[in-house]
Amino acid sequence: MFHILRSGFVTLSLLLWAWAAAAASITVTVTDDAGRPVPDAVVTVTAPAGTPAPPLGSSRLATATINQLDEVFVPSVVVIRTGGTVTFRNSDAIRHHVYSFKQTRRFEMVQQPGETSQPMVFDKPGAVAIGCNIHDHMTAYVLVTDAPWAQVTDATGTALIDDLPPGQVVASVWHPRLRPASDPPAHALTLETAASALAVTIPILPPRRPRAREY
Repeated sequence: MFHILRSGFVTLSLLLWAWAAAAASITVTVTDDAGRPVPDAVVTVTAPAGTPAPPLGSSRLATATINQLDEVFVPSVVVIRTGGTVTFRNSDAIRHHVYSFKQTRRFEMVQQPGETSQPMVFDKPGAVAIGCNIHDHMTAYVLVTDAPWAQVTDATGTALIDDLPPGQVVASVWHPRLRPASDPPAHALTLETAASALAVTIPILPPRRPRAREY
């Protein structure tokens, strides 16, 4: 019995090593129509049906945390897999009233200074806008996706997604300020067992002017 278990463990280890050795990665750079980098864009990657993908429990997209700091949601955009959870934390010295009225996930809660919420499950795919009923200038977004791989672009408009299966994939880009009637651009490409790169231009609206604080 020990010999069988040991053989199974060795086989599993070899399969995991083979997957790691064959894994591909892609660096996606997102810019707007003027060529400026676009931070807070969500890049998702899907593969043909039947392609092995990380289970939700071990996925980097299983959980996310949105903090409230200096009356700003940090980060302002997160991405999770469908069925994943988001935790909200209030690091301010004032109270916040966090809410979403989107059909994808409706909720509202008052968070006192220093409070951290229980993990909140988001079980429907779609974009969820988050606000604060006390401070109208505060906004954040949770993109809930069925895609097994995703990443948010950084300040340079760049997202690195690794541990991808080699072969055919489709990379899509979403942003909360994507122009109305504009579908998130999708690009089909073939990944090799090495680093790939993709440049994407998306049409986005200018940033919303912050409202004056009335207190």
